Amino acid sequence: MTKRELYHQKRERLINAVEFKPTDRLPVKCGNATIAAIERITGRSDYLAHPKEVFALAMNAWDVDIILQFVLPDRQDKQCGPTAAINICDGLRSNLAGEWCRTHGAFKSPEDVRDFCQTVPAVSEARRYVDPDITYLRWLELDGWGAFLKPAVFIPGHLCQGVPWMWYTVMGYENYLMAHALYPEALERLFAFIGEESRLRNEAIAKAIRDYDLVPIIYSGEDICGNDGPMVSPQILHDIYFPHQKRAIAPIIEAGIHWLWHSDGNILPILPDLIDCGIGGFQGFEEDKGMDMDALAATPCRNGKLPFLFGSVNVTTTMYTTPEKIRSDIRRMVDLSKQRGGGVVLSPSSSIMANTPLENVLAFYKYAHSQS
Repeated sequence: MTKRELYHQKRERLINAVEFKPTDRLPVKCGNATIAAIERITGRSDYLAHPKEVFALAMNAWDVDIILQFVLPDRQDKQCGPTAAINICDGLRSNLAGEWCRTHGAFKSPEDVRDFCQTVPAVSEARRYVDPDITYLRWLELDGWGAFLKPAVFIPGHLCQGVPWMWYTVMGYENYLMAHALYPEALERLFAFIGEESRLRNEAIAKAIRDYDLVPIIYSGEDICGNDGPMVSPQILHDIYFPHQKRAIAPIIEAGIHWLWHSDGNILPILPDLIDCGIGGFQGFEEDKGMDMDALAATPCRNGKLPFLFGSVNVTTTMYTTPEKIRSDIRRMVDLSKQRGGGVVLSPSSSIMANTPLENVLAFYKYAHSQS
């Protein structure tokens, strides 16, 4: 088969799996790899000098079907990845927190968070910061950037998102999380405005996907949860965050595009809200941290269908055991797909870490394809 034919075969396999239609085998998602494994499978010893080229060769050698984002094992993607090549800021979003810090300094208290939120523009002002035409073109550029990875299907993990929640990276955990309890009305002003920016971008992205018949899958999510569930009260999130999340991603859902949610931690306490937003699939099951994948797999989505799943060989536990244990977890996912009539893409729970034993990385890709 030609590379073009292989690409369309992988694309069809992926979409059919996500939509619970018959496939010749379960699709395999790239879970990254170690440098040692990449060089072993390609027979190359120059990954450090040519990371993109050698990574792509490895994905081809492993016959990977889908690559979410573009994450290299030594994070050289920060210098050679899509966000280094394509400007996804100018004309696409505001930088309100950065502007605040330049004027007021670092966030030092929940009151700083409150005061910042009170300066956020009205929702009606979001159009000043988001240019739909630029967004449309940037999404096409991001999609085209991954052409060198073909025949694997590249899904950009940038630009398209709901309401960003991980403001603790800028404001500090204590300041930000305490503000949820102390000043929820102020934080809702922030979520409403940023959510409207996202909604405007998502309208343009949905149009680009439909106009150019791009893969109808979006990959995004927020690190909201830890081992015991969300970092703040689920009720607070229900009241001030998720209504804006639902509005922000509505253009994608209404266009019939599938939203794959990256789900670190135990998301079960917020699962009803995620489902209500229209999320149709989940990736990143940290079962060692309390996440019950079987419970999630049995929970119907808003459209009445079961969620599609990208999983799940745990990168912090199973990938450090034995090839046979990895094989067992892959069999588990194959069996789950048979029980549910599809809806499974084989994947590690997250990026395979640098000190993962070589034989275990090779075993994952071997057994993911043999599926036996």
